[in-house]
Amino acid sequence: MKTKFLHVCTTATKADNHDEGGSVIYPVSSIKSIGMGSMAVTGVISASETVYHISLFPMSINRSSAKPTAVADNVDVINVTMSTANNAKFHMQQLVQKINSSRPTESGFINLFDGVNATKLFSDISSAAVLYNANA
Repeated sequence: MKTKFLHVCTTATKADNHDEGGSVIYPVSSIKSIGMGSMAVTGVISASETVYHISLFPMSINRSSAKPTAVADNVDVINVTMSTANNAKFHMQQLVQKINSSRPTESGFINLFDGVNATKLFSDISSAAVLYNANA
């Protein structure tokens, strides 16, 4: 079974596609949870009717300490803004179906949102934000 990856690019121009707003991909196996509301890297969720979050194992963690700290338990987060309020179930279903699809024509690259190329997994996504765990 091939590994699938989730792509997000929150910037709108190629010139800005070099920083934290730029392109990032995570293996889908790094997804910890998906839920309604906007999430911070600390796991705190703020109520929202138009935002859901995807929490992920962090890209970069501090491996110098032998025992985990509270900061080391933080997650990376993709907050996705929907055009339609309270439509997270539809989004979750679409994403899970894409992750579980075994169609041979799919490359394993799931483009959730790309601001530079103005593409998205489905039309109800209006924007996305990636928050990185800064404990490295």
